[in-house]
Amino acid sequence: MTGQNPNPPAEPTPNPAQQEPAQQQAEPTPAAQPTAPAADPAPAAEPAAQPAAPGTTMSVHKHQREMAKVEAERDAAKAEAEGYKKLEAEFAQWKADQEQAKTEAALKEAGCHDVVAASARLKEFDGDVAKLKEAAPYLFASSDKSKSTGGNPKGTPDPEDERTKKMRALMGIDTEME
Repeated sequence: MTGQNPNPPAEPTPNPAQQEPAQQQAEPTPAAQPTAPAADPAPAAEPAAQPAAPGTTMSVHKHQREMAKVEAERDAAKAEAEGYKKLEAEFAQWKADQEQAKTEAALKEAGCHDVVAASARLKEFDGDVAKLKEAAPYLFASSDKSKSTGGNPKGTPDPEDERTKKMRALMGIDTEME
């Protein structure tokens, strides 16, 4: 140790010998005083500083320990706040994913061919799939069965149709077994 007092007093105590001349100067001479009642000279002088009560002062080392403890608590609170911010962002992402999945399910249920394009256009109609289907029917499967793309809807053709039979007969090929 350096020999310093770890608990210095809050204020130095004044020397009583130094206070006496100051008090003497503050008091007027008896001849100059009027006949008014004499005032107490003690309030005019500054009161002597009382030494600090035991246990009210703090050592430098204890103060440093207390400050380190408070700073550690502050850092822990900041870390906890960062964790909450990350959780909040994660929850917002999860919520957005749930909304997107719900929208995709509604579009697929309505018979949508291109879910990505329909999702982008769905914002224009405030999420109403029926309005989107009405405005952009090309994104959805047609429920009208009267339209045809051509071809034979019956399935595969019979290999021995009338035309094939006529050609075989002209060539003299008889494939029928009796």
